Amino acid sequence: MGIEISETDRYYQIIIPISESYHDKSVRNFSDYLRLKAISAKSHASEGDIENLSEEIMQKWWNKNKAGFSE
Repeated sequence: MGIEISETDRYYQIIIPISESYHDKSVRNFSDYLRLKAISAKSHASEGDIENLSEEIMQKWWNKNKAGFSE
């Protein structure tokens, strides 16, 4: 079974089998993006707050993983 996309006058429906999402990084990134958009739409944080949090998360990730990118 592959990815299915349907459209009505009110919404899009996208069906992605979980087994396919594990093998396709772009599908996981898209899923993460949609989750982030849904969460941030409910948030009262400012755009600057979200940007600062994003930078903090990226810095923590880099500090944890940079050894894997060193020569």
